[in-house]
Amino acid sequence: MLAGALVLGVGGSATLAAWTDQEYASTQITAGTFSIVSRTADATTFAPHDTAASAVTLPLNATNLYPGQTRAAWIQITTVGTVPGTVQLTGVSAPVNDSRGTALSNALSVRIVATTTTSGAVPVCTTGTTGGVVYTGISNVPALTAQALLPNGTNFVNYCVIVTLPTAAATGAQGGVVTPTWTFTGTTG
Repeated sequence: MLAGALVLGVGGSATLAAWTDQEYASTQITAGTFSIVSRTADATTFAPHDTAASAVTLPLNATNLYPGQTRAAWIQITTVGTVPGTVQLTGVSAPVNDSRGTALSNALSVRIVATTTTSGAVPVCTTGTTGGVVYTGISNVPALTAQALLPNGTNFVNYCVIVTLPTAAATGAQGGVVTPTWTFTGTTG
């Protein structure tokens, strides 16, 4: 019995001798923001154009084209958010009026030159702009390589779109109408 009391006494004294202390750390976690905006020669103020219905006009001035003519226009994209990301041309939808529009769409050659700059100046984009890859058929333009965007409008991605109706365009393209909508997708994370 004495031995049991001794064991009980040792356990009791260990509990009485234990000291504790704590340290605490606190923090706040917030999510950054990411959004892209664009402008063109026709809409000179950066603004969101985030649906097909609110698309900014890419002023190619490509009405009444005839074989051998080339037109060029630019779109400039930047961020208004607090985190970096990328932007890329991810697709082109190109509805046509009829078989003539299909012939026109298939005949057009499209070249897109992407450049990145820290200057928000109006980009140089002419029919003589070099670079990019030529695609035959406006619907055949694939998703292009993503371009880096820094946060808070620190840099700008300029896309120069150059469209040519080749001299060998089929007669069936006469009177054709194609209305491309270019989709640029911004991504972060």
